[in-house]
Amino acid sequence: MLSQLANAQIEKDSLALSLETAWQKANSYSKELRIKDFDIDIGKEKVLDAKRKRLPELGFDGSYGQLSNIPVFTDGIREDADFIHLEDHTTYSAGVEAYFNIYSGNKTNIYVSKAETRQELVEYLKEETTSAVHYKVAHAYLDLQRTLAFKKLILQNIERNKKRLDQITKLYENGVVLKSDLLRAKLQLSRQQTNLLEINNNASIATQSLNILIGLEDEHPINPIDSIPVNFLKATKTYQDYIADATEASPRSKIAESKIKMSELQEQNLKADKLPKIGLFGEYTYSYPQIKLYPYETAPYLLGIAGVKLSYDLSALYHDKHKEEAAKIEVRKQRLLKKDTDDKLRKGIKTSFKRLQEDLEKIEVAKMNIDQAKESYRIVNQTYFNQLSLLTDLLDADTQLLQAKFELVNSRISAKIHYYQLLKITGQL
Repeated sequence: MLSQLANAQIEKDSLALSLETAWQKANSYSKELRIKDFDIDIGKEKVLDAKRKRLPELGFDGSYGQLSNIPVFTDGIREDADFIHLEDHTTYSAGVEAYFNIYSGNKTNIYVSKAETRQELVEYLKEETTSAVHYKVAHAYLDLQRTLAFKKLILQNIERNKKRLDQITKLYENGVVLKSDLLRAKLQLSRQQTNLLEINNNASIATQSLNILIGLEDEHPINPIDSIPVNFLKATKTYQDYIADATEASPRSKIAESKIKMSELQEQNLKADKLPKIGLFGEYTYSYPQIKLYPYETAPYLLGIAGVKLSYDLSALYHDKHKEEAAKIEVRKQRLLKKDTDDKLRKGIKTSFKRLQEDLEKIEVAKMNIDQAKESYRIVNQTYFNQLSLLTDLLDADTQLLQAKFELVNSRISAKIHYYQLLKITGQL
């Protein structure tokens, strides 16, 4: 009675949870997804920073100092110097300068494109992580459903075994059956109670796994409310339909495409180093004394300069030769990796699709096996208590019926797992 009250309290305190709700909780709690959100925010700032490179460069500088008397070695450096004594040893300057890039081999646009492509890559990585987290949650949720279904079946079987043991005990007391039958019946009940202990432990482990993923306390009881029977409309899709889905939406495919684009932009960036750079510049300086233009004056002065600046890095012609070759090889490498990714996607889709079809067939076979096992158990149970069959036959029939029910649950759970695996691979989860 105390055990029943405790179980009733656990059921009362348990959280009724659908898989969709579990995904929503994981989206809010998952540390992996929150880290990806930080990466996305960082990427957005880097894109804005890259675009700011198009703005002119502005700078300010100022200085203040004391000049020393100037030694002049009229008779050579080995002889004593004559000093030019300055009347005012003070020097100072303050100025502003600006530079506006007109053309630099399109490097600014390439820099912006790299930042935007990197941002796309981070977003695709988050999509992949989201699918992976959803799949982990689905797997944990279905494991818990499987374990709880097994527990229900084993409890039913224990009740049946107890009733059968009571009947056999009465027959033994009346001298109808041998003591060996009584011992076998007790052993069967003991085995099932041991199995129940193992299933309870599995349920506790599965509950903890799911709670960790959705942000609840480890031992918080959960009641999965989704139905176990498979009812997937999308399961009727063909293999080619899933291939098309993967081509359009798979994060892995998008990630591979982004990496190709990143390598191509790096190649363009190195080529841009060989192109000239043109820009507008301007300077405005207030200084003392005037020693920049002749004749010199011990007076402050203002000087403004504006014009066009052209520069060309000749060393880039030979310094970047091997860098460019490495960049070209990297582009070819990323294109090959994209093909390898596509091959792995097709292989994963094929495997999951075939396993799903196999599970759906197993479900139908398991249903027929249950019907046959029920009928077999009914016949052997009736014949045993009419002293027309052995207890071993009855216990075998009981075990086969339980096993058939287990197989049906396993096939249904396996079908769901392979279905969600298909959605994960194709970017639909």
